Amino acid sequence: MPVSEPIGPTESDSALADRYGPARRKPSRTAQKWAIIAALAAAVAVVAWFTVNLTSETLDYEDVGYTIESDTRASVEYEVTKDFDATAQCMLHVLDDSYAVVGSRIVTIGPHEGTTADERSQYFRSDLRTEHLGVTGIVESCWLLD
Repeated sequence: MPVSEPIGPTESDSALADRYGPARRKPSRTAQKWAIIAALAAAVAVVAWFTVNLTSETLDYEDVGYTIESDTRASVEYEVTKDFDATAQCMLHVLDDSYAVVGSRIVTIGPHEGTTADERSQYFRSDLRTEHLGVTGIVESCWLLD
């Protein structure tokens, strides 16, 4: 003869409920659907915001090369890509063999003429004075001015 289990709550279930509180109820199907819809809407809004923000004003920069001319002079060659009417500033550094900054300069890059996307990029060469012999020249960072 099979042994049957009680269908309702048992004494051990009520003891657990007294100790830990009643069992949690799952959200209804409707609540789950609305939560998923809200999460998707929020994700679409975030992607749209990033897309608009990234395309409104762009600024890219890249080191192209450097020349160490002497113990007190160096030059840095770099490419800056920005909107035609934007003004940017870049921080250039000359570093020694222990990565210490031995020369630094901020350069301003103003608006320029152009019509195509390829003309947004410009190449520059800037001279820097150094305190000691450098071994490399880099563009540390660039930013847009208001």
